[in-house]
Amino acid sequence: MVFISILENEPDQIQKTAEKLGEELGFDVEYFGIYAEDADEDVLVYHDLVQRTQQADFIYVRGMGDLYRFKKWDRYMDVLKNVKGFPAVFTGNPEMNLLARPLFKGTDDEYRDLYSYVRDRCPENDRGIIWWALYRLGFTDRYPDPPIVHRPHGIYHQGMDTEITKEDYLKTLDPGKMTIGLVFPTNNWIYGTTEHVDAIIEEIERQGMNVIPIFCSSFTKDLEEGVDGVLRHYMTENGRPMVSSIISVSRLAIDGRGHDRCLDEWNFYRNELNVPVVFGISVQGTYHDFEDDKIGLSKRDMQTNVIYPELEGCVISVPIAYKSKSDGTAKYHPIPERINHLVRLAKNWGSLRSKPASERKVAILMWQNRPDSGNIGSAAGLDTPESVASILQTLDSEGYAVENVPADGRALIDEILNGVTNDLDNLSPQALREKAVDLIPDKEYRGKFIRIPQWDQDEMVNAWGEPPGTICVDRDDIIVPGLIKGNVFVGYQPLRGWADKMEQNIHDPILFAQHQYLAYYRWLKDDFKADMIFHMGTHGTIEWLPGKNVGLSAKCDPDVVLDCIPNIYPYIIDDPGEGIQCKRRIESVLIGHMPPTMARADSYPELDEVNVQLQDLLRLRDTPNPQRKAQAIANVYEIAKKNNLLKDIGITDENDPGAEGFEEYIIPLHEYISEVKDALIRSDLHVLGRVPQEHHFDEALYSLMRLDNGDVMSLRDAFAKNQGIDMQSAIEDPSGIAPTGEFNSVAVDRIDGELMELLIWMREDGYDLERTVSHIGNVSEDLRKSLEYACCTLVPNIRRMKDEISHMADGLRGEHVVPGPSGAPTRGSAGILPMGRNFFSLDPDIVPTRTAWEIGKRMADQMVQRYAEQKGEYPREIGMVIWATDIMKTGGDDVAYILWLLGVRPVWARTGGQVVDLEVVPLSELGRPRLDVSVSITGLFRDTFPNLIDLIDRAVNLVAGLDEKDEDNALAANLRKDVVEGILSGLSPDEARRRNSVRIFGAPPGGYGTGVNMAIENSTWESVQDLANVYLDWCSNGYSQGHYGEKLKDEFMKRFSSVSITVKNMPDREIDLLDCDDVYEYLGGMNAFVRAYGKNKDFMSFMGDDSDPKKSKLRDTQQELRYVFRSKILNPKFISGLKEHGYRGAGEMASLTEFTMAWDATSDIGEDWMYEGIADKYLFDRDTQEWMMDVNPYAMMNILNRLEEAIERGL
Repeated sequence: MVFISILENEPDQIQKTAEKLGEELGFDVEYFGIYAEDADEDVLVYHDLVQRTQQADFIYVRGMGDLYRFKKWDRYMDVLKNVKGFPAVFTGNPEMNLLARPLFKGTDDEYRDLYSYVRDRCPENDRGIIWWALYRLGFTDRYPDPPIVHRPHGIYHQGMDTEITKEDYLKTLDPGKMTIGLVFPTNNWIYGTTEHVDAIIEEIERQGMNVIPIFCSSFTKDLEEGVDGVLRHYMTENGRPMVSSIISVSRLAIDGRGHDRCLDEWNFYRNELNVPVVFGISVQGTYHDFEDDKIGLSKRDMQTNVIYPELEGCVISVPIAYKSKSDGTAKYHPIPERINHLVRLAKNWGSLRSKPASERKVAILMWQNRPDSGNIGSAAGLDTPESVASILQTLDSEGYAVENVPADGRALIDEILNGVTNDLDNLSPQALREKAVDLIPDKEYRGKFIRIPQWDQDEMVNAWGEPPGTICVDRDDIIVPGLIKGNVFVGYQPLRGWADKMEQNIHDPILFAQHQYLAYYRWLKDDFKADMIFHMGTHGTIEWLPGKNVGLSAKCDPDVVLDCIPNIYPYIIDDPGEGIQCKRRIESVLIGHMPPTMARADSYPELDEVNVQLQDLLRLRDTPNPQRKAQAIANVYEIAKKNNLLKDIGITDENDPGAEGFEEYIIPLHEYISEVKDALIRSDLHVLGRVPQEHHFDEALYSLMRLDNGDVMSLRDAFAKNQGIDMQSAIEDPSGIAPTGEFNSVAVDRIDGELMELLIWMREDGYDLERTVSHIGNVSEDLRKSLEYACCTLVPNIRRMKDEISHMADGLRGEHVVPGPSGAPTRGSAGILPMGRNFFSLDPDIVPTRTAWEIGKRMADQMVQRYAEQKGEYPREIGMVIWATDIMKTGGDDVAYILWLLGVRPVWARTGGQVVDLEVVPLSELGRPRLDVSVSITGLFRDTFPNLIDLIDRAVNLVAGLDEKDEDNALAANLRKDVVEGILSGLSPDEARRRNSVRIFGAPPGGYGTGVNMAIENSTWESVQDLANVYLDWCSNGYSQGHYGEKLKDEFMKRFSSVSITVKNMPDREIDLLDCDDVYEYLGGMNAFVRAYGKNKDFMSFMGDDSDPKKSKLRDTQQELRYVFRSKILNPKFISGLKEHGYRGAGEMASLTEFTMAWDATSDIGEDWMYEGIADKYLFDRDTQEWMMDVNPYAMMNILNRLEEAIERGL
């Protein structure tokens, strides 16, 4: 007998039943049972499976839903079609059963008979299945007993009647205690595998609470009343919840019944139970803490324990049991300490419901990542001080005890700067002690320090010395910075201490929290007694402390520090990867918030100066007066040169043709300026819960509908088409003539202007669809559909921006926060609105999607073609940066990019979209050699996409094994040479091949980043080689199947020193290379390494622009920096948008100055005019200078200091 489980039965359970039945009936049962995943991951296991299948009498395949979760299903199905034995394939999905029905060799009646046993899982029916097969195959003439139908749900409590009713059970509860709901799978009850359930029940009661423990099927379709009906029956009374929170160790899939369950009004958990659901993880195999195992959950455990529960809006907690064999039987082994953690977390969430608002305490923590008074509340795209002021006002209006409520963010910042922050240098010791919120004596802290695990104590002491350390310490007292405003504490996430460690510890990415960090969070918990923490904005540091990827142990640093305090984390919606990290590593409830409003860059004086001359010249292109034309060309040349635009179109000092030879550059210059004007740029910062006002609302609507949204045409394209203009064709050819007789660039500007006028009119009219249609007049079907989407869907969803704060308030009351999707709204994803939801990501098994495959291929071809055109040959070796966040936003464009460069394509399942295999693309189809790609992954990618590490590694090995000429296969050629060198150095042939086959590198398990940003931020570098060495030390850990995080410094040096191209693609314009330090630390860090150690000093560095999936673009990294400077950094629209946000706007100006210098330091792409532009626009402009001195003089000093540093370093 062969048994395959696809996310279903334990193979061991079936084996035990088969062997016992064989003994009873007098047969020897030769059994082979596996999880499908085992065959997917190991080709030898799959070959063994095929051989045994071909010899088997009975083959039983059971799946939870989709057979294509078994990635080799298509291949295996072909095997089943030709076996001599009797296959039986069943799933919980009727469509899948229909697909597999032809494999069944019996009659329809026999199929129904066997299915009657399969339908209801239990030991008796498992026995019936095997017995039925023995009978059908003639091994016995005894027919099995009829199938058993167990209860699909009920109450279970060890020591109580197994058939106890809800009414009788409720009589056993103490009405004076809080009640926690517990939900676990019916199969645990049926099979008697309730060891972990019993332990959870015991711990809940030990902590002084009631428990309502119910078993239930995971899926609505299995239950007549649905999962929601079962929960409603057991967890509510008279329409009100009887529980304060729910612990679930089972996925609870509730069908929205045709409605969007990501909206409050249609979400069962929100509408009826309205309590938090905390998910406890059960893992396969043994479980080890972080000291012994740095990786975390397996891919198998991730799907059912993390990805599915996130879709339901659960709080993802910790492993509470592991499942392994004991005495030959698979059992759940409870993890007592982790169960204690889970129950404490559920209790803390549940306690919020019973505590009056006036008594609830909340800590609001902003990010201040260095001792810098100009950088408080730094967060991606968020005006954090203004947002915190709005939160305080909301809490005050809802009855919380909030003292001295600020009128706005300015008032809050003034109060903050008058107190103690993480920047202690501006205060005398006496003032510091007087103004600090609290002083934690050394002795008091030591008492708490010794209660954390000994291993963590040792790691902290090794890094920071004995308590209390030196950071934020005065006379052995630990400083608590912040403000106490009644029952609300406004503070700052503690310093990580990198500035203190960079010179002595710059080459080690694993750094545990410093003493004040731990003391600060303990003070919040034990002294301030915070019921909730709001971690404000993207991102902080606690989620990046050393520890497992998900399923944290008691020794993981985030777990040690936070220690079960509920936390809500408002996070920018277009950074799903880092947001998901907070859900998985610090048990956060996310509040997805809108990015800054995006707007068309348009023109400004410096561009107008050139554009006016260009337009005059273009109108003269057919003039019979050559002198007039020559003068016009000279005028354009001089004004372009004055504005430093010549390099943007490829003119350097070496090839400058002067005015006389400039004519051929006129069209490229016109196209470039038109592209700059049409860029999307940030026009403000976002404020939590605040709907964009006036022109910002118009810009938001415009940018969200600038691309197609599903089958809704771009509003701009539809508006232009309604006038007989093909907008995209006009954009592609700005110098061409439109049907109206005007230049295409003029038509584009005119239509954009008219559309903005229409949007203003619509806003003032109240977005009434019919009046809008009447106002326009003749309206096409496409335009009407776009306007309908705008008026009836998108505008109401934008107006729901208040949900961002109201859902934070809901969570603070212990209520359920609904889940929702994530991504880049302006990338054709306006459907992810409204905001304020506990966002989730995508299924990793569908990466790359079919759409992403086509986009990734196109982008890879653009890059190869560009290189070949400039260098006259194909590249051989490429270094590429890949981010988890980008994969989540695009569905895997970058993975497709890598596969296509290698000459490998994905194979998708016939249904469901899962990637199930890879196949080699013939060279004849590829049209070029296979390239050797070395990949730099983020720690986040490592944590969230282990399946993609395996996929890329399999692709590498597939290409490495091809028998092709060196000139046709760069990877195989390099590997052959490297293996010989490895053997000569003393490695065995197998080891030499394994080590030199690795093409994926990143930070070690538990570590994050490249370290380059730390060196730049703290100015702890002298040369590009210093930056290269940091990058090398942090990122030279190899990742391949079965070998995660192996230090491979020599192999890393070999791979990345040989690249002739470095690449990082950007999927949207909401985040560009100057919006955060992550881009320069990865791509810039790689560039620094290649500059210092590379063999190809003339290597090229590229950035793909995938913001419009239909029209990807490619720029080299210097071109991208110029493009961002032209369209955004020097644009008055961008600057005025920042000035609307006072302190935070000035802080953004300082950050982008630092990032500009960082790109110059790492990649040598900064230019004098960029620094001059920053100085002119941000420092020397009188109005801006006076504004900055008023709102944030510290930011002005930061800009001055960075510019001075750039001068001193000769940048």
